[in-house]
Amino acid sequence: STGLRTLYQAVQLFRDLDPELPTKTVVCFVLIANADKDIPMRDLQNALDTSSSSTTRNVAHLSAHYKPKVPGLGLVEAFEDLNDRRYKRVRLTPKGKAFRIRLDSVMG
Repeated sequence: STGLRTLYQAVQLFRDLDPELPTKTVVCFVLIANADKDIPMRDLQNALDTSSSSTTRNVAHLSAHYKPKVPGLGLVEAFEDLNDRRYKRVRLTPKGKAFRIRLDSVMG
């Protein structure tokens, strides 16, 4: 079906970035990309229904630095909330915005 072909093409875009990218990390990107603005890390945690550490790990995988000596995908960046420095917010990088455009074009 057309819907499944479209889904396959979208999944392939993510596989081109990282063939072993976890599904939760893909969903994390979609949530951030769909927000069209920065999003509080706490909102991501609630939407993903995961722990704070799991959410941080997913964001790190999408960020410039995943683990020590392991680069991330560079699609998002996390930064301190200017209104309350205890909290972080996440937004797309220019690379992430370009990837979102590619993803949108595949999804039609």
